[in-house]
Amino acid sequence: MKTFLILLTASVLNGTAAIIDHTYIDEVAGYSQSLLNGIGTQRWLFTHASVGGNMIDGINALHSENATRYQWISASVGYNGGALRAADPPTPTVAGRIYECNRGNPGWQEKFTIFSNSVATAGWHYSAVDAMMDKLCYIDPDANPTNYVALMAVLETAYPATKFVYIAIPLTTDSDADNARRNAYNRFVRQYCATHGTLMFDLADMEAHDTNGVAQTFVYGGVTNQKLWDGYTDDGGHLNALGQRRAALGWYAVGAQFAVPEPVIGIVMLFFFLWRRVWHGMHFNADSCWSVAIAAGRPRVGRRLAATAA
Repeated sequence: MKTFLILLTASVLNGTAAIIDHTYIDEVAGYSQSLLNGIGTQRWLFTHASVGGNMIDGINALHSENATRYQWISASVGYNGGALRAADPPTPTVAGRIYECNRGNPGWQEKFTIFSNSVATAGWHYSAVDAMMDKLCYIDPDANPTNYVALMAVLETAYPATKFVYIAIPLTTDSDADNARRNAYNRFVRQYCATHGTLMFDLADMEAHDTNGVAQTFVYGGVTNQKLWDGYTDDGGHLNALGQRRAALGWYAVGAQFAVPEPVIGIVMLFFFLWRRVWHGMHFNADSCWSVAIAAGRPRVGRRLAATAA
């Protein structure tokens, strides 16, 4: 039975493919309560630094604004610098939580190591959480995207029941070589996700479009690149309240890609109840069936899979 559940979860999750960009943000206001309830059951681990903290502030602000619709809240997780990993997951983890580990800003290679160790050593994977995301910062313009996608591919293979969400490097308002390198990294990751059918949180694209959808660009070396809109920042890099809100809504759009609305959850739970009790006489574990139902959800609002982006 356990093998069947893992294979079912993996086959459906691996089919969830979308690049969630700025065009998804305004759609979140139209999500049904049923879909938001499904999103609200998810459990995440998010490793990050300062801009990630801005994103978490946005998540908590949405919850304070309307806790019925925006059910996620954050829970801080310690960082074990000696072991280069997040602290162990609590037992049990709680639905509707984004477990956020602020591991600071070591080099980008070390950030990848921390993420990998948090999954493989600390145990941050399904069934402790449903989704994982590791965000680099704008201070990592020299990060190698090949290393990033290779690590994510290894983790996806090793932990098929866990949703690994790819994410773009955030931008600054500058029109310089560093911002051009960030763009090159993001283009590589977008192309990889489009080709391999993986889910991407395109934070950079969200940062690079104002609230009317107008693109913020600059040309460097003959290439048109994105940059952070001035209206989302007070210092040229970190997100202000408006930027935090937009990023948080974008995060909900990402969660919607593998959330299961309540009626679907009920059907899945009923199926497993009957399977275990009628055919196998096994003990019914509601928590296990609930987790599988959430993990096995298909995207409900994703419609665009972009192969390239400016």
